[in-house]
Amino acid sequence: MRDIIYFTKKRNVLVLDQTLLPFKVKYVEASNYKNIVNLIKKLGIRGAPAIGVAGSFAAFLALRDIPKKNISDFHSLLIERLSQIELSRPTAVNLKWSIDRFREILNTNHSLSHRRMLQLFYKEAKEIYQQEKKVSIKISNFGSKLFSNKDKILTHCNTGSLATTGPGTALGVIKSANKKYKGIKVFATETRPLLQGSRLTVWECQQSKIDCTLITDSMASHVIRNKEINSVIVGADRIAINGDVANKIGTYQLAIACKYHKIPFYVAAPISTFDFECKNGEMIKIEERLPEEIIKIKGSLVSGAKKVFNPAFDITPSKLITAIITEKGILYNPRKSVIEKFS
Repeated sequence: MRDIIYFTKKRNVLVLDQTLLPFKVKYVEASNYKNIVNLIKKLGIRGAPAIGVAGSFAAFLALRDIPKKNISDFHSLLIERLSQIELSRPTAVNLKWSIDRFREILNTNHSLSHRRMLQLFYKEAKEIYQQEKKVSIKISNFGSKLFSNKDKILTHCNTGSLATTGPGTALGVIKSANKKYKGIKVFATETRPLLQGSRLTVWECQQSKIDCTLITDSMASHVIRNKEINSVIVGADRIAINGDVANKIGTYQLAIACKYHKIPFYVAAPISTFDFECKNGEMIKIEERLPEEIIKIKGSLVSGAKKVFNPAFDITPSKLITAIITEKGILYNPRKSVIEKFS
């Protein structure tokens, strides 16, 4: 599989539309920043690290496509466009982290011409892309040390190559473990309502020749007990400085099940996913998505519900987390005194 996002020779952006997987592999060409914003909003590209990269590519396009009449004073229009990109997925802090890097370039090089600024933006976008790839590899290697032969691992949502520019976070760890140890078995939740587990994680496991069994979200506790799961590993969209984690809805209940069954609950995420200005999970804004995602499947109504609650994420308290796997190492019993060292 090619990279999920990359620049063309004309410096447009090709993005793998993940809403069509696993049955169709299609790349969409984005010629302006609004194309990428729309892809992020509809989950054409998703996963916190990948969203951060997509945001950086969108920042470049936002500057490149400033109308000629505004080029002599492009700063105010660009600031507005960067805010639009950042708000396309409010919970995933990697997007803010990425856009803040472009704001810093703009603020510290205010006197530069549009052409020179464009060169800096292009270089920064490429750097963020490469950085996330290296980080993903390091997370995968560190995390694989936590596993052994014949381990049974449960994972949620999709945290592999489709969510990063490298092997992945949680699924990257599993891929690395599968290469080192024999008999690894994975159980993937379908991840309602948009089925990132059944559509994407299962597909990636098949590509990587990993023994993977698909289960519904509501089967997780039963599977943990009856299939003798050794551990659960997930990704993250935002991590507060006290170790609370925002991740795909359904993560919190998995952590509770792990606590009851006395098995490890791991989170794999880059340092860019930590929000050092966020004191705890209660401060994290949870994105609520459209009711149609629940009451419809592929455009067809499956429910006549008049009231629908559709939060995209939930918060897992740090006390339920065994360790957070980062590119800097494994943080056991994550808490403020440990996390703030990486700020």
